[in-house]
Amino acid sequence: MILGRANIATLLTSLSIQGCGIITGVLTARILGPTARGELATVMLWPMILSNLGLMGCNWAVAREIAADPQRESDWVQVAAISGLALACSYLAIGYFLVPYLLPSDKQHLIGLTRVCLLLIPLDIFNQILLATEQGRMRWRRYNLLRASFFAFYAVLICGVWLSRLAEVRWFVWAFLGSHLLAVGIRLAIQWKALMSSRLHVAGCWRLLRSGIPFFWSTVSNLLTLQLDKVLVVALMPTKAVGLYAAAVTFGNAHSALGEALGITSFAVLANESSTEKQGRILSATFRQATLTALGLGTVLACLIPFLVRPMFGTEFSRAVVPAVILTVAASLNTAGNILNQGLKGVGQPYAGVVSQFLGNGILAILALVLSPRLGLMGIAWAVVASVCCQVLLLVVAASAILGISSICFWPLHPKDLRVFYQQLAALRAKAFAFSGPGACE
Repeated sequence: MILGRANIATLLTSLSIQGCGIITGVLTARILGPTARGELATVMLWPMILSNLGLMGCNWAVAREIAADPQRESDWVQVAAISGLALACSYLAIGYFLVPYLLPSDKQHLIGLTRVCLLLIPLDIFNQILLATEQGRMRWRRYNLLRASFFAFYAVLICGVWLSRLAEVRWFVWAFLGSHLLAVGIRLAIQWKALMSSRLHVAGCWRLLRSGIPFFWSTVSNLLTLQLDKVLVVALMPTKAVGLYAAAVTFGNAHSALGEALGITSFAVLANESSTEKQGRILSATFRQATLTALGLGTVLACLIPFLVRPMFGTEFSRAVVPAVILTVAASLNTAGNILNQGLKGVGQPYAGVVSQFLGNGILAILALVLSPRLGLMGIAWAVVASVCCQVLLLVVAASAILGISSICFWPLHPKDLRVFYQQLAALRAKAFAFSGPGACE
């Protein structure tokens, strides 16, 4: 199941993205050091949150509309682009006035640069909406190439900053925005014909916005899951600790590519499947096999982190080792939760993920406030683990109820799943050897 062609292609793309992320994370930490790295994380935090909120769930809605009616793809591309432009302008204005209130008092000197970084909002909204059309049609090759384009551009530009010895936060912000601009250019060029070939339907814009509302709340809860720990670190910790946490997250999320890839494909596959029985089989099997794989990868990564952080990031980041190990555990569990969350979105049931994430984030906030004064970054990291455990358990219960299957179907430690996984792995290796063998290219 998880070694299908679409999953493998998406996983390889996600791994490439993770590789670019490690390169940029290491270079950024080496050039800036913990304090300036913390400033960069602070500057980027709220523009990233606002850009995702600004989508108002339209990216998920347009993917489902196109999956349901592929013949109207051009119409939906134009509707999504116009809707995205209107939303981007609104959220850009809101963000400009909110920035001084969102930054803590000890980080007010970053207001100007944070406002510059708000240019991310229109760029990211266009990127995600146009990318959603490829996901809805399950054009995985083009989808993955477009998805990876930003990260490739950003890695190249950060390497340029490193070679130029430009050790200032503002250059990293401009590299970040420039990479998004280049990605937007590619996606607009591909969809230009669709944008110009259809007439604008205002009713379609209102329909898309209404359809996006359930997914908007899902986006809010998902953002809390992804960003609440960082918001708390920025609010409660000094800038140097923010930089250390950013380094810990880089390693802790190194194997999150698996959950991201399977979440993407699960959404599209389940959106295109009308049988509830088949949806249940697909989602439970994907969850079981992915959970086993994620736990194995997480264990290996947790053992390697103490030997990798200092050589890669520098001795100044030594205090990030233990939080990185703890966050690796959380990322392994989050892989499983992401598959269930995205799969339930694909069947048109996003509220289960919303409820689980809001409850999980409530646990995160309470535990972080209690533990951080005594344990510092480790307290926040343990709060993340508790939050993810709560979310996964709630999602399993919700998925079993919605799809009409037993919760036991999601239990991953079953010999059958191990056997199926290794059979698929062996088949994949056999194909690879056959492709690379004598005469394969003749």
